[in-house]
Amino acid sequence: MKVKQATAYALHAMMYMVRHVTQLPVTVDAIARAEHIPPRYLAKILPQLARAGLVKTAGRKKGYLLARDPQEISLLELLEAVEGRSLFADCFMRHGDCPSAADCGIHAVWRESVAQVTEYLAGTNLAAAAWSHPEHRFEQVDAPDGR
Repeated sequence: MKVKQATAYALHAMMYMVRHVTQLPVTVDAIARAEHIPPRYLAKILPQLARAGLVKTAGRKKGYLLARDPQEISLLELLEAVEGRSLFADCFMRHGDCPSAADCGIHAVWRESVAQVTEYLAGTNLAAAAWSHPEHRFEQVDAPDGR
């Protein structure tokens, strides 16, 4: 399974907000600079998180703040906000309906693995993730014109 780059950026932006909660609201540019995320990309991700009820705006130029206590936001909720609820819906071995899913050993392992990962993500909150995970930096992504 591979998650979108947007999901990784969303996670790191949210963890930044948790770690800097006393400095909120924070602008897209401030998060982007600190986390080495392309600002234009992050500017598209944060409204998605706002629609999901994870962040809220503090006015157009003032930036974003957490919409809820980070201990109440699960990693599963964050992933689903960006990836969609179908992240784990389909077995990686099939496309569409599989008539032999009930007899397929690989499908059974897949379903069990999905249940374990889903349980872990649902049980891990954003605050725990932010404070137990080292801060990662992304490689600087330059715009095509060199900016």
